[in-house]
Amino acid sequence: MTTPKCALCNEEITEKNDTKEHLIPNAIGGKKKVKGFICGSCNNASGDNWESELAKQLNPLSLFFGISRERGEVPSQLFETTGGDKLKLNVDGSMDLEKPLYSESPLESGAGVRIQVRARSIPEAERMLQGVKRKYPQVDLNELLSNAKSESSYCPDMLSFNFSFGGHEAGRSIVKSALALAVSSGIPAEKCTEATHYLRNDKAEACFGYFYETDLIKNRPEGIPLHCVSIKGCSKTKQVIGYVEYFGVQRVVLCLAGSYEGEEISNTYAINPVAGEELDLVVDLNLSNSEIRAAYDYKKIPNGSIEAAFHEVIPAGMKASFEKEKDRVLNQAVMYAFENCGVKEGEILMPEHVNKLIGLMMEKIEPFILHQFTQSRRRK
Repeated sequence: MTTPKCALCNEEITEKNDTKEHLIPNAIGGKKKVKGFICGSCNNASGDNWESELAKQLNPLSLFFGISRERGEVPSQLFETTGGDKLKLNVDGSMDLEKPLYSESPLESGAGVRIQVRARSIPEAERMLQGVKRKYPQVDLNELLSNAKSESSYCPDMLSFNFSFGGHEAGRSIVKSALALAVSSGIPAEKCTEATHYLRNDKAEACFGYFYETDLIKNRPEGIPLHCVSIKGCSKTKQVIGYVEYFGVQRVVLCLAGSYEGEEISNTYAINPVAGEELDLVVDLNLSNSEIRAAYDYKKIPNGSIEAAFHEVIPAGMKASFEKEKDRVLNQAVMYAFENCGVKEGEILMPEHVNKLIGLMMEKIEPFILHQFTQSRRRK
């Protein structure tokens, strides 16, 4: 039995230095792992550089769709709204101020000032009010703290997303994923000459390009922001071709080898990163050398094709966001109502408690209902 070698540094892989490499990066919702592909040091280095850059570029989509990760949460990210404000979007769909706000303005009477504090949490507000106390010793801090209350509101503006795909760091992550599937499918890394040359040499020409001219996934499920990696090794054409798609919008074809001699091998792995479920897809990789070269030269991106790809999956993200926010609001409303209706745990609810309970729940649910009504009118 031949001892496998690292696809990146060519070092022999042993039980000690072998790793479980995510076929699709965990950072964007990948789950399946392969062994006998790269060594531990190359896994760490490529993760810190290549996967990190890819995850950074795709982070807005990871947040928007609320992907399911095996490890860790999608990091929050700062976005500018169409109204010019800056808000931090969190993975649960909530948004925070970029930073706490403090303002002072003189009263019309000229006797004193009006102080307004907007914080992201009660503890942060307390720290700010302690600063007010230091500046104005006559202020009654206990009174200020007792009057402080937590309120949430919906942003009236839309978030502005700017996407940029590609570059050599993210590109190498894409190529590595296709190579990982090829190796795990039985095609040795040393036969994928174009891919290994690109991954091992910083100045090598990229062996991938964007492809939107036709849909290579023949049974694409409607509205799913899927991830897909597919490879095909063909001795007749002497090619090992790859296809990688992320979130249904980043669509890339690759040539892993141009002088392949070996068995006819094809394999596809796909996943719905929101639900974490594998998908059974059929990918047509009957592409000629000229078609692949045209993709390298950005000639397989018809006008409006990227926008059309986004249009296919954005409604799914909007629906998921609505369901997530609805569940969050309902859970919060129930907890708030029971905490403040005057009934202790284990006590029987009386009619007056029920009425109060309903009123307290509606207090928390009403902003959500009004926000949805406003959004619906805007869409019309």
